[in-house]
Amino acid sequence: MQLEKIINNEKSFLAKLKDKITPYVLSLSIFAGACIGCSLNPFNPDYDLESRTKIAFLSNRDGDCGIYVMNIDGSNQTKLTDNLAWESPSWSPDGSQIVFVSKNYDIYVINADGSGQTRLTNNAAQDHSPSWSPDGSQIAFASEKDDTREIYVMNADGSNQTNLTKNYGHAFCPLWSPDGSKIVFEVVTGGNYTAGYEIHIMDRDGSNQSNLITTPNCSNYDPSWSPDGSKIAFWSNRDDDYNHEIYVMNADGSNQTRLTNSPNFDRYPSWSPDGSKIAFLSLRDGNHEIYVMNADGTNQTRLTNSPTHDSIYCWSPDGTGIAFYNGELVYKTKKTQGDIYIMNVDGSNQTNLTNNPKWDCYPSWSPFLK
Repeated sequence: MQLEKIINNEKSFLAKLKDKITPYVLSLSIFAGACIGCSLNPFNPDYDLESRTKIAFLSNRDGDCGIYVMNIDGSNQTKLTDNLAWESPSWSPDGSQIVFVSKNYDIYVINADGSGQTRLTNNAAQDHSPSWSPDGSQIAFASEKDDTREIYVMNADGSNQTNLTKNYGHAFCPLWSPDGSKIVFEVVTGGNYTAGYEIHIMDRDGSNQSNLITTPNCSNYDPSWSPDGSKIAFWSNRDDDYNHEIYVMNADGSNQTRLTNSPNFDRYPSWSPDGSKIAFLSLRDGNHEIYVMNADGTNQTRLTNSPTHDSIYCWSPDGTGIAFYNGELVYKTKKTQGDIYIMNVDGSNQTNLTNNPKWDCYPSWSPFLK
């Protein structure tokens, strides 16, 4: 589960830094959901984005966290679930369903109109981090039901749940390659969350598992596939134990290259749909802000500039816009306030879509709907 990973990661840094720690590292609750979505005005008439895409999100406006959906101009905000949702909602590739994780860490799917809510996993252990296969037929996820955290795959209806990693011990955050042939995932080094993280890859059936990380004694997080499947972006502390930077490598682990070089953390890379740019979060200017750069690391540009934190973002499906969360970094408490905004890819036209006194977060932009 991404939140637990980030919190444990931050705690390990706090232990190392001790009195040298800077205030921004005390934010233990930041999580960036890299996702695919839509764009802001002016809309491209060839795509009819306003009528063909929607944004799902989490909100506690009714007291507990539920999944809502809205038009991309913020209108028609509609609650889909009455039960507690706990992780970022994720649209199926065809936009017909949304997968999510309940507070009890079971995985559910629901139709995009709120009908047909179905529980896919049902056990006492924690199931989380669901990831749709590109063809929508399967869902990969992490589970502790065999007493260790492993990567599983199941059919989209919850049937045929299969352990792919088998005794890895601490494997999580699976992500399918764009062609559906491989799954990349994270592994805790030595089963110890303070020891470090590796990025591993396997075929979709669990065969040919290998470690892509060649640098020892470091942590590497949140692999993000390029749209053509040739490269993987990630963030790592390999060059500075007290700092994180963005890196990119070929899909086979070769040619690992550092893209950012700032005095404070750069994290959570996400490719634009056309593969030409990478968005990321940075603390280089004092608090969490959203940046974008060319895929080779050039032209790093700050998009947001807010006294509060801008984070947890996703791309539009045509790559011309970004939806993001602006607010406090206090995770899912009833006292937290934050809203979902949208902006053009150059940072212009930032617009508050939810404008709610409660907590609206984890935007997930749909693919183009039929």
